[in-house]
Amino acid sequence: MAINQAFVTVAPWIRYVRPAFHRQKFGNYVRSLATWGVFGGVAALYFLEPTPLARRDIFVNLPVVGSFWQKKLDAAQQAD
Repeated sequence: MAINQAFVTVAPWIRYVRPAFHRQKFGNYVRSLATWGVFGGVAALYFLEPTPLARRDIFVNLPVVGSFWQKKLDAAQQAD
């Protein structure tokens, strides 16, 4: 009994899902996810900024602008 290899049955939903994982489209997904990740991280840091723990552990350790938050922390400690 010979099996005809020319005809392959594929589930209908695979025809729509499979093209989404093509290499050319993968770059588009990566760029989009990276952009959303960056903006999500910036938003999280924006909402965490008022907390002293985030100021001490995250913002003070930033290379260029860390002194801005160090001055804020020093001023807050002198006010107490």
